[in-house]
Amino acid sequence: MDIQKGAQTTYQIGYHMVWGVKYHKHLLNNEIKVYLSKIIKEICDDYNYNFFCIGIAPNHVHLFVGAPPSVAPSRVAQIIKSIAARQLYKQYPGLRKVLYGGEIWKNGYYVGTVGEGQTESIIRNYLKQQGEDTQSSLEQLKYR
Repeated sequence: MDIQKGAQTTYQIGYHMVWGVKYHKHLLNNEIKVYLSKIIKEICDDYNYNFFCIGIAPNHVHLFVGAPPSVAPSRVAQIIKSIAARQLYKQYPGLRKVLYGGEIWKNGYYVGTVGEGQTESIIRNYLKQQGEDTQSSLEQLKYR
């Protein structure tokens, strides 16, 4: 995570965000994962968020992203989740039939700050394992 510069601001902020698919449904297959990854990267580019990496499991998304200090993490999550949902429905209209009420994502999310050094590498390694069919990917992230 590099130091970023804005108008009269220098910062180094990273967030580990996690949100789930409504009703814990396992809807994020490999094709949707690739598309969702692309969409989230584009959203980050459009909004000047720093996309670091992503891990997508069949029923939830982990995102390591940065944003300027003037942008609240709740706003980052809101923007990414809402635009990604719209794009997923456009690309995969059949998703509406599987979900009740027309929402892809659960209302809530997790957000944690990511610091320099070891914490950053732990998050990156953990996100790389998301979606893999190994026992280690099922273990919860543990901070050391």
